[in-house]
Amino acid sequence: MLNAMRGPPGGCASPPRPWWLALVLVSVLALPAAVPAAGAAGIGIERSAQGQRLDRSIRRISLSHHVIRIRGLAPICPQMKRVLSMNVRYADLDGDNAEEAVVEAVTCQSKDGSADLVGVYKYQLPDSVRELPTEHAVRSADPVFAGAIGPLRLELIDGRLVRWFAIEGPRCPGGKASTPGRRSIVYRWGGSGFVVDRIQETAAGTC
Repeated sequence: MLNAMRGPPGGCASPPRPWWLALVLVSVLALPAAVPAAGAAGIGIERSAQGQRLDRSIRRISLSHHVIRIRGLAPICPQMKRVLSMNVRYADLDGDNAEEAVVEAVTCQSKDGSADLVGVYKYQLPDSVRELPTEHAVRSADPVFAGAIGPLRLELIDGRLVRWFAIEGPRCPGGKASTPGRRSIVYRWGGSGFVVDRIQETAAGTC
């Protein structure tokens, strides 16, 4: 009986273990299995959000589809002749780090084969475009169009938005026309639309 009550060799008896210690050990041992699962779920959410970024580039938009819609061409023109040709150039013209499209389109409504839809278009959610307002966008009684002949053009020249057109020169003896000149309206972004920055002119030729 005396030997049974003695402690382990070394002369020191082990203190009794509290009952709650076993519960703590069980909880700690179970924790590593739960932590990786939670971490994996968090990483999965982050990757999902990154993978769902929207492509907001106007280059992925079918501009001909929007030209047809803007002009209401579907009910009045044959399907294959609604947009006969389209010239598109891209540049960030309003300084928001996203490109806009400079469009010249010849539709079935053109009377002389020149572009009858000319404008600057910006991407708009979810998958559409809107036209940005441009000062002197159409012919009018404004003196800037005095002497204008031929179509109005809208182009990117040296990174600037430019509307230009030919201007008639003086009549030569015998009624022959002189070589036309050229007037260019150079634009800058004004915060809510394109405004005139300057007007440049190349004089018409002489007889």
